[in-house]
Amino acid sequence: MNNIFFTSIDNGGGKTFISAGIAAVMQSFGYKTGVYKPIQAGAIDKSSFLVSPDLTFVKMLDPYISTHSTFMYKDKLIPAAAFEKNNITFDMMEIKKDFNLLSERTDTLLIESPGGLLTPLDKNTSVFHIPLTLNIPVVFIVNPSNNSLNHYLNEINTAKSARINIAGVIINKYPVYSDSEEIKIFPKLIEDYCDVKILGLVRNFRGKTVSAAVLINEILNGIDLEDLFNMKIPKLNGF
Repeated sequence: MNNIFFTSIDNGGGKTFISAGIAAVMQSFGYKTGVYKPIQAGAIDKSSFLVSPDLTFVKMLDPYISTHSTFMYKDKLIPAAAFEKNNITFDMMEIKKDFNLLSERTDTLLIESPGGLLTPLDKNTSVFHIPLTLNIPVVFIVNPSNNSLNHYLNEINTAKSARINIAGVIINKYPVYSDSEEIKIFPKLIEDYCDVKILGLVRNFRGKTVSAAVLINEILNGIDLEDLFNMKIPKLNGF
């Protein structure tokens, strides 16, 4: 089964929401699933111990999902700035080591990007080097809005230029009843102009608290999981 790298150029774009939901579904199907955040910004200090709020959300959905983060810091800064401020030396080999260990313990590992693909990690390394080093496909989480297509074209073309394997796009926060003509045809625009596959649409919950059951149902109905993992999933086919 594939491991997947989820990335988005939007703060609050839904990487954790989507990856946690997919992890919960796959775990419920009997696959050992993990969610890995190589770099966690905005970690919470609890009794001098840093805790990832995103991975805490994953555990709330299903405590049996494996979770881990290699680098954590409290600052809500891009990684390169946070590493410099906290005197942390970024080492890609630490990420690769943790990734390999987690991969051995899981059937599938969902990895969350610490920002857009060009976000710097140090002077010589950007986020796109992570999926390249780990040799895993990328899924873009995109949020439809007027005039946002240009940003996604740039990001997806960056991945193509770097020869990254692109699994496809999941559209999150899709406003089903939008009056905007551009929003209505946004999925088609992404497919036509970015030349990538749409793997699914997840509707806009407009800031509402979403229960585990609702999120799992949304993932099952909105995302083509067999296309995402490039495999047949027996429990999706009734046997």
